[in-house]
Amino acid sequence: MGIDELGIGKRGKKRLLVGRIPLIMLALFCGFMASLVDTIRIYQCLFFSWRCVWFTVLSACLFFAFVLLGERLVAWFMAEPQNVGTVGLKLRARFSLAWNWKQCLLVTSVIQLCWMPYLWLSYPGVLWYDTGQQLMQWFHLPNTFTDGSHWSDHHPVFDTFFIGAFAELGKMFGSVDRGLFLCSIVLSVLSAASFATIILYCRRLGTGWRLDIAQMLFFALFPVLPIFSMSLVKDSIFMPFFIWFAIFCIEIVHSHGLCIRRPATLVLFFILFLLVCLTKKTGLYIAVICCFAVLFVVIRKYRLRIAAVLLMGMVIFELFIPKVVFPANNIQEGGKQEMLAIPFQQSALEIKRHGKDMDKHDVDVIYTLLGKDVASRYQWWASDNVKGYTWDRSKDPMLGEYARVWVRGLIKYPQTYVEAYLALQESWLGIPSYGEGENNNLAELTLPVFLTGSDHMLVANADQMGFKMHGRQAYVQYVEKQINKFEQLPVFNLLFSRAIWTTWMFLFVVYEWCRNHRMRDIAWLMPYIATFLFLWISPATVTVEGVRYTMPMIVLAPLMWGLLAMPRTHSEENDSTFAMPQKPADRHV
Repeated sequence: MGIDELGIGKRGKKRLLVGRIPLIMLALFCGFMASLVDTIRIYQCLFFSWRCVWFTVLSACLFFAFVLLGERLVAWFMAEPQNVGTVGLKLRARFSLAWNWKQCLLVTSVIQLCWMPYLWLSYPGVLWYDTGQQLMQWFHLPNTFTDGSHWSDHHPVFDTFFIGAFAELGKMFGSVDRGLFLCSIVLSVLSAASFATIILYCRRLGTGWRLDIAQMLFFALFPVLPIFSMSLVKDSIFMPFFIWFAIFCIEIVHSHGLCIRRPATLVLFFILFLLVCLTKKTGLYIAVICCFAVLFVVIRKYRLRIAAVLLMGMVIFELFIPKVVFPANNIQEGGKQEMLAIPFQQSALEIKRHGKDMDKHDVDVIYTLLGKDVASRYQWWASDNVKGYTWDRSKDPMLGEYARVWVRGLIKYPQTYVEAYLALQESWLGIPSYGEGENNNLAELTLPVFLTGSDHMLVANADQMGFKMHGRQAYVQYVEKQINKFEQLPVFNLLFSRAIWTTWMFLFVVYEWCRNHRMRDIAWLMPYIATFLFLWISPATVTVEGVRYTMPMIVLAPLMWGLLAMPRTHSEENDSTFAMPQKPADRHV
């Protein structure tokens, strides 16, 4: 049956085409950006060729198909089948996914049960490089950031204390390794519970049972999630608290602030605000952006409460902790080089490409901050080699002059600056492809799992810290290799693509939200938007470390799909989801 037979005439066709112009523009943008980073990955410079043209067209078509497929899936998830059968009815009665503690425990248990093989495999807990550095600080050993006599806030102190406390607890059980494995178990339970909360919350908002079950299967079976959730790394501590904070923010928007009318609920929101800020360096900025957005949608009498949370949080993290807590406990603040990673990287490439043509004063300023060998230290895929890991505070007076030098460089060599930036953010834009160049490594654009860290003896100073266990390396290496190999297979490499889970998924959600005339309700998406914005200051994206920055976007994606699939009436209601019903009931059963 053609379009005309469906009653859609020429005017309808034209309106349909015009309505898709934003999507076509988004597709072309994504295709063009993917082609740019593709050339950087293969040739290690911006190089325009026929490959750029066909790669742009191919990627644009792929994004267009991705959005259309997403629309069909959302529509399918929203529809409820008429006949579900006896087995289906029993299954729905068991998994009603109603907003109550029993269903939360049930869903958490199902997810955790599916994760058990990974938990067994990762014994005694997967340590990342950063975690090793934090544990060395805990045990007062020399490390990359300090000489062991004090702590550094380069990595959040709260995370160092959290993991270190479990290491000390392990001594009571005869081994530091066992304490870290207990920490791994706690992190996996917290993550599973936070994922269960997403599922139940979406159900409470009125999403279909199909979507909620799909969410549960995704959280339980997508291999990247369990392996990362139980890994001993600062981002796995941050993740569950961030999920609960994001849900809380959405609920405040949903209820226009009614959910925080009780003091106990307001205190809970403040505690989550603190935990998000304590467990990740960018957590403060994400939490502040979300609170600012919420201020404009709550009922006027509740704005003061949100403002109080925001103000108290700012005072604690901008004044009390750095000015009182850190000096009292001999803790050194993280260096400024982390915030300046991108401009430092751009200056390094500028020196490497145009050093002979630059003004001597500008070169001297850059050399003073970054060293005379900065050009040779430049690596397109990461800024660590340029910015370093520590900061000399005597360089602070030079930062004002450096800002002027950076602006002059941007004006004079814009292509160099763009290239340095795109190279760092490659994974948020690049699509896995095959073909030219030995530098075309698919693992840089997918989501590789990291299990090798379960061998605690690989950590520097392992003996001094009391580590004794190698873990199940015979199995670990095989499983890690097979999962990563599977991720790089054609078609599957798209399912595990970092760009699709970050940029493409984000654009899809925002496009569909605005397309359904919900632009005025954009505050619903603010936790997702804020997280996306902070992706673009990442100092590295193609390394395995880049997976850490991707995870919040991945775990929020099912929640965003739930918002897309919820009935429109729920965005206009003022009831509070956080008020537990006396008799939990599922309207779909």
